[in-house]
Amino acid sequence: MNELHDDPKVSEEDAQSNARNLRWLRRLTVTVVVMSILGVAAAVVPLPYVARLPGPTVNILGAAATKDGTEELLSITGTNPLTGEEIKNPDPSTNADSGQLRMVTVSEMGGPGRRLNVYGWIQAELTPASELVPYSKVYPNNVTREQVDNANKAQMTGSQSTAKVAALMELGWKVPATVKITGTVEGSDAQGKLREGDVLQSIETPDGVLHAIETPADPFAIMRKVAPGSTLKVTVKNGEDQRTETVVSAASAGETEGSKLGIYLDAQVNLPVDIHFSLENIGGPSAGMMFSLGIIDRLSEGDMTGGKSIAGTGTMSYDGKVGAIGGIAQKMQGAKRDGASWFLAPESNCDQVIGHVPEGLRVVRVSTLHEAHEAVDAIAADRGDSLPTCEAK
Repeated sequence: MNELHDDPKVSEEDAQSNARNLRWLRRLTVTVVVMSILGVAAAVVPLPYVARLPGPTVNILGAAATKDGTEELLSITGTNPLTGEEIKNPDPSTNADSGQLRMVTVSEMGGPGRRLNVYGWIQAELTPASELVPYSKVYPNNVTREQVDNANKAQMTGSQSTAKVAALMELGWKVPATVKITGTVEGSDAQGKLREGDVLQSIETPDGVLHAIETPADPFAIMRKVAPGSTLKVTVKNGEDQRTETVVSAASAGETEGSKLGIYLDAQVNLPVDIHFSLENIGGPSAGMMFSLGIIDRLSEGDMTGGKSIAGTGTMSYDGKVGAIGGIAQKMQGAKRDGASWFLAPESNCDQVIGHVPEGLRVVRVSTLHEAHEAVDAIAADRGDSLPTCEAK
């Protein structure tokens, strides 16, 4: 008959093993809980920074995906007033091997309503040419995502409007417009003299020359040649009332040439053709120069780029002035990543260009649309090496 009895030695070993397992399980549980809390915190707790990374680039001369299929990103309809010929847009399926004019962007993480978390910070740290900027230096505390999006859309619309005018005028087309005053700068000499609704008729400069205001570019081109503190005679019309006011110009912050009248303007432009951009989910003003170059290419014979991939950035004024932009280091990196060999940069951004040019990307500095146009022609003709670059002072 077999006896059943306790084995003290075995029971003690089992007890110790069970205790170790229990301690291990407790530690594992605590670790899992802590890691879960940290994971949630990393995803939820906002960091006081905005991350800027190289964003996508878009070929202005390429095709865009729309809800109705694929169409040209840039389309122009109407008759060329210089030749009388109907303008034809290329078939999106036939220009895959032609040159490219790439607008560049900056991807942002950490704006209003989409604050930066630890995962975004890690992504930014691992991305070439990214940067972290204190949130307070980018956005006021009370700004909303909707306000930011609306401002970006308005800037994009404005950049396309000025790009159209500048491009057509670069081609020698006439672009008539009614230029209205929408307000005056507080503290300027124009305040109390010129008012909202006045239509600019002419500006008489200190040399006695009377300049008629017939295009959107006229007031800007005139004031770029007028020194601060100059006295000008500004003739405006409001309804049936026409009057001339004497206005003293003032220096413009951030500008090294010319002066300002201290007025806000709105140009009601009469374009001779219809120009449309099929571009969504991208905002801001910095693609103006590339929009203008795209229009010039479309309205010029042949492929203006000579088959080259050229990227670039810069705001565009009605009179063809290329203005400074932000995030140029990220934009150059994005251009190189997407296959561009050349990059057109605003001369006023040269300080930020130096030391940040990706290997294999050649940067050309430009200050006007005419210079950018000539640069593209030179690159197409394999004369790009003669073009000016950003140089250390």
